[in-house]
Amino acid sequence: MKSHLCLHNLIIGTKILFVVTFSITVLTVYADLHHNTLTVDATDRESWVYVNLLEGEIVDIKDAATSLEWDLGFQRTVVIANGGVSGSGDAEVLVLEDIDFEEILEAPEGEYIADTEQIATIARGDGWYTYTGPPNHWILPNARVYILRTANGNYAKLRFMGYYENNETKEGSGYISIEYILQDNGTRNFIESAPTDVVAHRKLTTTWGEIKQAR
Repeated sequence: MKSHLCLHNLIIGTKILFVVTFSITVLTVYADLHHNTLTVDATDRESWVYVNLLEGEIVDIKDAATSLEWDLGFQRTVVIANGGVSGSGDAEVLVLEDIDFEEILEAPEGEYIADTEQIATIARGDGWYTYTGPPNHWILPNARVYILRTANGNYAKLRFMGYYENNETKEGSGYISIEYILQDNGTRNFIESAPTDVVAHRKLTTTWGEIKQAR
């Protein structure tokens, strides 16, 4: 917001002329959708890897219990969200089945659940993957979509794409790939919208003549 106030005093003989100009400009900032695909190296069986979905990158977290800088944590096949027992954020998850990722245009109302001592919310039900067992012992992502309220209250839709460095040959396990779309303004909308700039102007000019007429 820009505000300008200019006061000019002009003395002509014994008369004083006042000119006051006041203007306001308001510019709105519009929201963005963030559409990213990330591959997370979760191969370490002892350490967690944390991801900030808004930044679209892995972040170094000193204290995961108190930090709001991460949304999801990864360790091998385990995935946690920054809420409930896993962190101090507002993260909760709603699991959707029998629907395509592209068909979800808005984060629905529903029972969003945070991580508990018993289970991470992304692991509920059949979890995000299926283990094939012998002879291949593959980890294959299930066809479901997760609606995530992030640590800071934004909404994202997310799906798991794979568990391998090379998902075609299934070589290099522990590399979790995710695709997500995040709305950064706190709304539930997953539709790209055109930017809208709103500019408001107000200008007030008062002269000595107008002051005399008002008396």
